[in-house]
Amino acid sequence: MIVLLSAGFSIAEEDTTSASLRATTLSGTEVMLPDAEQAAILVVGFGRAAGRQVRLWRQHLDGIESAPSAASVLVIDDMTRITRGVLTRMMRGEVSEERQETIYLVTENGEAWRDLAEIGETKDDAYVLRFDGSGQVCFRHVGAVTDAAASALLAADCGLSADSTTAEQPSD
Repeated sequence: MIVLLSAGFSIAEEDTTSASLRATTLSGTEVMLPDAEQAAILVVGFGRAAGRQVRLWRQHLDGIESAPSAASVLVIDDMTRITRGVLTRMMRGEVSEERQETIYLVTENGEAWRDLAEIGETKDDAYVLRFDGSGQVCFRHVGAVTDAAASALLAADCGLSADSTTAEQPSD
């Protein structure tokens, strides 16, 4: 358990309050998050370097048949409008229309997202947040995807159903 915490900075939480935050899908649809029906897991990136970790997390989660629904969130509020536009057009050209619905762009109120993720000193890491059915953060991980981190994420008891696997969660 200590290895898991030190290697990936995983933190399981109970009763963490989160407010609804606005984002726009890559295809242009406005959404309010968190929404466990749309995405029970959000993989959030705050900087260019975090993009690689976000992509690897999503590839890993998308490859697990029993994983809860996941979405990527790119907080790009600190980019210029022109840069955001170029990035958005480039991504739309590279990402299938179906997948565009699971990529969220945040162009305003990034500070609220930083608060929700409890962003640390670096913007270079992916912030993985799992939500329960009421929109509360029930598991948080900071860092690259590893088998141990993904297992802990999937084993987190978020009270989503009676069929959920209950397991010891890492704690502080």
